[in-house]
Amino acid sequence: MNASNGNSAAQSEVRQAIQRWQGAIQTRDINQIMSSYTPDVVAYDAVLQLRFKGKEAYGKHWQFCLEMCANDMVFEPAEMHISVSGGLALVYCLVRCGEKDESGQQHVSWMRITSGYKKVDGQWLIEHEHFSVPFDMMSFKALFDLDPDNEHKVRSVPSGMNTVTPHLVCAGASKAIEFYTKAFNAKKISRLADPDGKLMHAEIRIGDSVVMLMDENKQWGALGPVALNGSPVTVHLYVDNADAIYEQAIAAGATPVMPMDDTFWGDRYGVLKDPFGHNWSIATHMRDVSEEDIREAVKGCA
Repeated sequence: MNASNGNSAAQSEVRQAIQRWQGAIQTRDINQIMSSYTPDVVAYDAVLQLRFKGKEAYGKHWQFCLEMCANDMVFEPAEMHISVSGGLALVYCLVRCGEKDESGQQHVSWMRITSGYKKVDGQWLIEHEHFSVPFDMMSFKALFDLDPDNEHKVRSVPSGMNTVTPHLVCAGASKAIEFYTKAFNAKKISRLADPDGKLMHAEIRIGDSVVMLMDENKQWGALGPVALNGSPVTVHLYVDNADAIYEQAIAAGATPVMPMDDTFWGDRYGVLKDPFGHNWSIATHMRDVSEEDIREAVKGCA
C-alpha cells in the first residue's frame, strides 16, 4: 500500500523520480543512480560508515554495494509514503533488497529507507537518504531475517545468538566461568546443574558472542582438553586492547603460548592456554592489509 500527502502533481513528479532511481538500481547503472542525488547529499547507509558526505563519496559507496551483488539486483520498495510541501518532499518505505542467483532463487532481506527530496531547477533530487536495519541489542547483530508480513515468526537463530557458538567442556565448569569472568570480562547468562551440582549446560557472553559450557561427563562422551591431553581447537577473541586482555588473562591464571606481537595480516595477536586446557588467541585489528600483501608476506615466512 502506498500513501501520499500534499500537492498531487508534485507527488506524481516525486514518484516518477523514485521510479527512475529504482530502475537505475535494478539495471546497475551507477551514473543514472547518482543523477538522482544533489551534489551535497548526506547519506546514512546501513553499511560500513555512519555517514557519506557528498555525491562523490556516496557514489563510491553505491559502486561498492553494486559489486557485492554479482547477479541480478532485487530492489522492490513497499508501503511507500510521500509527503510534499513546497519544494521539499519526504519519502519513507520498506524495501526488499538483495539479488537473484542463476537458478532464479532470490536472496533478499527487508530494509527501511527514508529519503528527503528537494526540487532543484525543476528536478526532484535526493538531498538526504537513510537506510537502516533493526539490530539485536544482545548480540549487536543486524536482523536481516525480519518479515513485515510475519512480524511474530520464530527466528531460526534466537535473539542474542550468532550462527557459530563455541561449546566448551571443562573439568570444573563453574570454576571456568569464574576464570572467564576475570580473564575476558565475561557476563553470566544461564546455568543448569544436575542433582550432584555438575553443570549440564551454562552460557556466558564475551563481547557480542555467547560461549556455552558444561562439566566433563564420561558417560556422555564429554571430555575436556586435560582428559584428552590437549585440544586441536583455538577460540579466537577480538578485543579493543589485546595486550591488556592478554595480561589480564595471565593474571587470572592463563598460561602464555605465543607472546603478543604485530602480525603481517594486520592484527596485534597472541595465544594463551586457560587453566582448563582450552586455547585462546587474543587479537586487536590494527590495520587493513590487502590479500595480495598478505600472500607476499606469507612467501617471506616460508
